[in-house]
Amino acid sequence: MKQCIQCKSSFEVLPEDRQMLDQLSPDFGGQKYLVPDPTHCPDCRAGRRSAVVNEFHLYPSQCALCQGKTLSQYPPHSNMTVYCRECWHSDKWDSLSYGRDFDFSRSFFEQFHELKKNVPAQALSQQGTMINSEYTHLIGSCKNCYLIMHADFCENCYYSYGFKHNKYCVDGFYNLHSELCYDCVDVHKCYGLIASQDCVNSSDSAFLRDCVGVKDSFLCTGLRQKQYCFQNKQLTKEQYEQKMVGIDLGSHEQYQRFYQMLQEMQKGRVCKEYQGTNIQNSIGDHLNNCKDCYRCYDCEDVEAGRYVYQVVLGSKNVMDIYQYGTNLQASYECSISGENSYGILFGIECHMSSSNLLYCWYMESCHDCFGCVYMHHKRYCIFNKQYTKEEYERMVERIVEHMVETGEWGEFFPISVSPFGYNKTTAFMYYPLEKEEVLARGWKWDEYENPVVAKKTIPANRLPDNIKDIPDDILNWAIVCEITGQPFKITPQELSFYRDRSLPIPHLHPYQRHLNRFKRRNPRHLYPRQCAKCHAETQTTYSPDRPEVVYCEHCYLKNIY
Repeated sequence: MKQCIQCKSSFEVLPEDRQMLDQLSPDFGGQKYLVPDPTHCPDCRAGRRSAVVNEFHLYPSQCALCQGKTLSQYPPHSNMTVYCRECWHSDKWDSLSYGRDFDFSRSFFEQFHELKKNVPAQALSQQGTMINSEYTHLIGSCKNCYLIMHADFCENCYYSYGFKHNKYCVDGFYNLHSELCYDCVDVHKCYGLIASQDCVNSSDSAFLRDCVGVKDSFLCTGLRQKQYCFQNKQLTKEQYEQKMVGIDLGSHEQYQRFYQMLQEMQKGRVCKEYQGTNIQNSIGDHLNNCKDCYRCYDCEDVEAGRYVYQVVLGSKNVMDIYQYGTNLQASYECSISGENSYGILFGIECHMSSSNLLYCWYMESCHDCFGCVYMHHKRYCIFNKQYTKEEYERMVERIVEHMVETGEWGEFFPISVSPFGYNKTTAFMYYPLEKEEVLARGWKWDEYENPVVAKKTIPANRLPDNIKDIPDDILNWAIVCEITGQPFKITPQELSFYRDRSLPIPHLHPYQRHLNRFKRRNPRHLYPRQCAKCHAETQTTYSPDRPEVVYCEHCYLKNIY
């Protein structure tokens, strides 16, 4: 057992953890430099990785190279030099011109922080072929998308998070391989769902929870391979259609009433110990097609993963990773790294077929680099300075030995080097702290908000109740959120989607809607519980004081089928 140096709680470094660390430790000049045991508990490690990420707060900015307007993930007071995507990838500047020698009389992180503040950053994180999707962040290969984050291979999607291979999906949280879904959380291979959660291979339904292979159903939970069900009652096609005649989800009042009915139905329902399908020898939640994974969450197609969060579309032999994947292999302590990359240790946004990177921050298609920032298509660089292969390996050995002496080797970047206020990062959602505590730890707090520019505003509660009565002129108004008081606008594409799908105009700001969807999910924490049926010991994200009845997988499948 070890004591976390941050929160002081006890945690265990398992033999399997040490085996993975030994496997991932780098080799230079024929000598292996072992990565030491973690000094932080899994939660503090996860918080540290997500405290360097600003996923939702974007700011109007200007490219420092071409002077064109752009959005930026960096607030104006950060004093970061930002380039638009085109300029950052152009030959108009050279990241090597910012290179510097390593000073062995000073700490690594101190020098790294100084370098990072000087090199121009890409305003937004976008990869692959992007078409008409300027207002997006942490995204790749998308078309006609607006304000979606952590998304890849999507088309015509808006106001969403954690999307992969989706089309025409709006206001979602972790929708994968789905189409025409609205206000859905954790749906996989679904079509035409509304206000549903934890569903797989389901279609043309609304207000579902924990359903698989369900079609043409309404207000149902825990169903498998069913059709024409209403409030968990089996109906004929004619009976179901008759029931649906009086339901108009275009009415905001009706939509909210049915949503509350679903919440009541879920109390006391029978739940499986975890959410997921086709997993082997794995512990966690929301896992699909995973093997040999330990304490992993929101992962798909991952093999041999430990403490991995939100990694999808294939990864193998990875430990302590936050976000991305897409064929990330043999990597440790990374945030938002992947896309056919290998051997990334202590990396932030290292992707696009990169390999053998250590302590790097935002790298595309780079190999064998150490302590570099904001580079693409480079090799054998240290602190953005070019070396030969032989010089690189000798210098890396010396730097690693120096970091061992200073106690920095094996530690992820400290939160103090994050360019963002803690309250504007993903860590604040999962690990909220008061402003005083954040400042006491030496971290940043950011109260800056974009100026509100709205000539005409209307309180959300004064909108016509039904989408049928919403005039085109709504596009010229800003709606005032019922909870935060923040104004927001409806885009033409969004209005068209609501009308086509007969859905009401939202009354909440997009970010508030995201937070509400986040709160619908279980926390990333495993509680020991006994199966309510056979009393077998389980580990589940349902805390013992919750009203749901939790079964082990074996008992749940017997009960559901």
